[in-house]
Amino acid sequence: MGIHKRISFNPISTWNWTLDQDIAFCKARGIDVINATFLKFRDDVDAGIAAILAAGLKSCSLAGGGTESFIESEEQTLAGLKPYIDAAHALGAPSIYVVSGPTPPRMPTDDACAAFAKCMGTANAYAAERGVRIAIENNSITTRDTGFLHTLASAADVARAADVGICLELQNCWYEPGLPRLFRDNVDLFTCVQVSDFLVGEPTKFNRRVPGDGSIPLEWIIGHLLDAGYAGYFDVELLGPAIEAEGYESAVDRSIDWLTERFVRWGV
Repeated sequence: MGIHKRISFNPISTWNWTLDQDIAFCKARGIDVINATFLKFRDDVDAGIAAILAAGLKSCSLAGGGTESFIESEEQTLAGLKPYIDAAHALGAPSIYVVSGPTPPRMPTDDACAAFAKCMGTANAYAAERGVRIAIENNSITTRDTGFLHTLASAADVARAADVGICLELQNCWYEPGLPRLFRDNVDLFTCVQVSDFLVGEPTKFNRRVPGDGSIPLEWIIGHLLDAGYAGYFDVELLGPAIEAEGYESAVDRSIDWLTERFVRWGV
């Protein structure tokens, strides 16, 4: 089965591989679109960008961040985001995404949200000059040390206030009520949609499953996203013990096949 044109591969899924291994895998599997992962080439950014471009891979977005604070000042926020914006521009990626960043102990989430929105102006302007859109990802409560937006509803409120997009992580919103309405109301913000599964009853931190192997109503969710008018990429992003045990090649292949089969059947 071929790979549907609306599917991208996120190298987070091959956590312990190098960028060279990721590129070789993409060539072998006929993967043309990736969600470039800055972590994989941060030690030599220029060489990493050159390797991705030389392989003919299209970057639908770029993943960055994880430790930077985006609530201190506009200058610090720009300094934290600039390497990702510049790399995305060089790759021709239309967007970057980051989690919302750490907060000081006992800081109310409302205060963090307000500070984030206040600190994004200069970075947004710089990104716009480079043809790149900044987006935030809704992250798990189990990784509160790297971000404070744990629902789509909260991410949408902050994204509107900060004038940024959303990298929609289904792993961290599938349990929210009112998802069809949230999708309809905020589809204009979605820069990419990250897909994986989760098996209820297992530990929640860094513990994903191949689509169809878990408990998330993925067909229902993806159907509502399509009905809402989402026209971007569905990004395969896997992580955790089950993925390591199965092996990256098999887990990614099965994920792509699961999505492709449904997109073809639905006429996407």
